[in-house]
Amino acid sequence: MELVTLGGKNSLEQVVAVARYGAKVEFSAEYRARVNACRAHVERFSREGKAIYGITTGLGDNCRKFIPEEDRVKIQRNHILAHTVSVGEPLCEEGVRAMMFVMLLHFGSGHTGFRLETLELIKELLNRHITPRVPKHGSVGYLGLEAHIGMVLIGEGRAWYEGELLSGAEALERAGLQPAVLGSKEGLTLVSGTTSVTALACLAYYDGTVLARTADVSGAFSLEMLKGTLKAMDERLMRARPHPGQMQTAENIRHILSGSRIAEKYRDYRVQDALSLRCMPQLHGAVKKTLKDGLESIDIELNSSVDNPLIFEENGEAEALMGCNADGTYLGMASDFLCIALTDLTKMAERRTDRLVNRHLSELPPFLNASADFNDGLMMIQYTAAGLAGEMRLLSHPAVVDNVPTCANQEDYVNMGYNAARKACDAVETARYILAIELICAAQAKEFYPADQSSPAIEAVYAKIREVMPPLNEDAALEPYIEAVQNLILEGEILKAVQNAGVDVKL
Repeated sequence: MELVTLGGKNSLEQVVAVARYGAKVEFSAEYRARVNACRAHVERFSREGKAIYGITTGLGDNCRKFIPEEDRVKIQRNHILAHTVSVGEPLCEEGVRAMMFVMLLHFGSGHTGFRLETLELIKELLNRHITPRVPKHGSVGYLGLEAHIGMVLIGEGRAWYEGELLSGAEALERAGLQPAVLGSKEGLTLVSGTTSVTALACLAYYDGTVLARTADVSGAFSLEMLKGTLKAMDERLMRARPHPGQMQTAENIRHILSGSRIAEKYRDYRVQDALSLRCMPQLHGAVKKTLKDGLESIDIELNSSVDNPLIFEENGEAEALMGCNADGTYLGMASDFLCIALTDLTKMAERRTDRLVNRHLSELPPFLNASADFNDGLMMIQYTAAGLAGEMRLLSHPAVVDNVPTCANQEDYVNMGYNAARKACDAVETARYILAIELICAAQAKEFYPADQSSPAIEAVYAKIREVMPPLNEDAALEPYIEAVQNLILEGEILKAVQNAGVDVKL
């Protein structure tokens, strides 16, 4: 996807295409028309002087104060300056780009009154790869991070452009752009809504779906290497408890191991396998249900209006309604649930890893060591998986249950969705390393079986891993290999290898 045209239905894939892969953005005629129509109502409200939050009144605790028309530009600029308060190390580039793209979706919904000129500037920041420096700590669900993007729009703050960190004004000037002069309501809208929660939840869920499908592959690989039985994946068992994710996982594993002479040879080797092998359909299926529920919320959120107030027109008359669509709980909860689901997914993957390297369980050489006299083999890689699993348990603590009132108790409840979404991004990255370690161990275990005994799908996965790391005949520094294999997971290369072997691993 090299070009994303806004005005129709928005999608998760569009967010990732723009944020991660640099797709260009353009506005359709429909998008432009609805933005201009709604802005006309804001201009009329402003002229009439009716008390409407953010248009004719002050902001936050000043909502009871009427602001004269000549002072409203100053109020909007001040609002951005006052909200530039997030701290610490900067959010990653794709996270900031996702935020700016979500702004275009939400602010251009036709209910916010945001000006087309300012939306064009946000679009150009994306298309010309100007990335505001956005510190990533200190949000209760909105406001702070968003203001740092607003600073660059008004020629303040700092931004990266062509590899340099510049002042906002210089970054705009070098790119041939002019800073915005924010009109009524625009400063408020920029920091309101669910921008950061939605943006980070989108990235986490996109990667989470890749991860859940890859777990079926890594789990199937381990099952084969540990002489597990496919009887636990029998379709009759799945129909007796017909959760869709459970049934799909079992089907995926059956297809991945179809044609495996190893699996066929050891079909009746044990009465039953350990739970980390025979319970994959049940646990992976529950994870997939969580993912599907979250993806449904993301689809709705990307096609929503989340500002306050929102403007509606009926029978030629417009009205501004003050409410709280700006609350980030939907995707905050979804992000917390994702952390919990991935923690469960990876606790099982770590146990399969331990079984692969543990000679008492694997019936393979200790720590998959090809030369035990002078080498440790893959002993320490399981330590890393165990430590990462510990981090996953910390990340699984829910964030949205927290509450610290703000704004002199005007905001006596805050959603804390941003903390949940940022945590979800961390959880996905951590989980990816755990699956990478499992794949590395399974590939090394395969060195102790005759060649070409695995299924075509597993042979394809093995070959893909061997493109980035060799068999370990001697001890070697493993961190570069872990990074390389986790990158194969991130870019979907493991799934593509399986697909090229004729198996489509479904969610």
